[in-house]
Amino acid sequence: MISTSLTLRCIGRRADTHDVVSWQLAPVAGSLPHVLAGQCVTLHTEMDGQPECRAYTLSSSPQDTHWQVTIKDVGRVSHHLHQSLQVGDEIRAEGPFGDFNLTALPCERPLLLSAGSGITPMWAMLRDELAKRPEADIRFIHSARSPQDVIFADELAVLAAAHPGVRHALVLEKVLEEAPPAHPWVGRLSPDMLKELVPDLLARHVYLCGPAPYMAAVSSILAELGLPAEQLHQESFGLPAVTSSAAPVAAASDHFWLTLNKSGKKVKILPGQTLLAALEAAGERINAACRAGVCGACRCNTTGEIERQSVMTLSEQDLEGGVALACSCTARGDVSLDY
Repeated sequence: MISTSLTLRCIGRRADTHDVVSWQLAPVAGSLPHVLAGQCVTLHTEMDGQPECRAYTLSSSPQDTHWQVTIKDVGRVSHHLHQSLQVGDEIRAEGPFGDFNLTALPCERPLLLSAGSGITPMWAMLRDELAKRPEADIRFIHSARSPQDVIFADELAVLAAAHPGVRHALVLEKVLEEAPPAHPWVGRLSPDMLKELVPDLLARHVYLCGPAPYMAAVSSILAELGLPAEQLHQESFGLPAVTSSAAPVAAASDHFWLTLNKSGKKVKILPGQTLLAALEAAGERINAACRAGVCGACRCNTTGEIERQSVMTLSEQDLEGGVALACSCTARGDVSLDY
């Protein structure tokens, strides 16, 4: 993965909901690198004198002259940005990266399914696709807790009204009596809802993004309805499920040792625990942004028995040389590493 590092200036800040803010970011010098709708960037900041970074999906379209990140106030770094990043401030970014986009995975009639802040790549992909194909046949179903938690609600309604091929619906867990929805979908997305909202579901490719429980539930629903696995494309900043045919690891009461080559320090790591989690539990600081095996920020060199759940940014040479992504790699024995 080729990563571009650049300094951005905040040129706009907008509150989208009570706990979601969008920032518009422009380069201090030069121009922005090419980006595909749905890709992510890593933002670098400083907290208590220590560098921190996190990966965020761009909610802007490639046609925009600036980048936009839309961030929910959840987690230390996101909360810090909510409190500190103001118009005029500068921030360092790296990227873009990620393979979740309609350009890399094109289809004629996409169905976009999202929940919560998972709407950010969908909003970028929807706008980009309509810029290329104004008459595109697109279905967009977004799930949220309440009307007040729907990100881009007004913008989405305006966009859909301007493009007859777009059909969108909101699925709300709860509805306030003083603000009834303009649609009947209350509860959680169900097979019956999907069949009614998207009668031609099996003829579409589905793009899915949201919290891990939502994605797991919706994936099960889609499989139940008969959607072929190759027609489902997912994006998540949660650790992928571990799948392996390797021999079972030690019992849960056992542990392995991570040896840090530079210091000689030994860190305990439990079976199933990621290298990143073990290092952070021991007070070690390691660069980590997406925490999902996507961005490559936590690359480390390892020797020993490991199991990788993501090799997204690693080459064959990396794999042969023992390079791993600490956020999505577990130990199957004692491991030594450099980072």
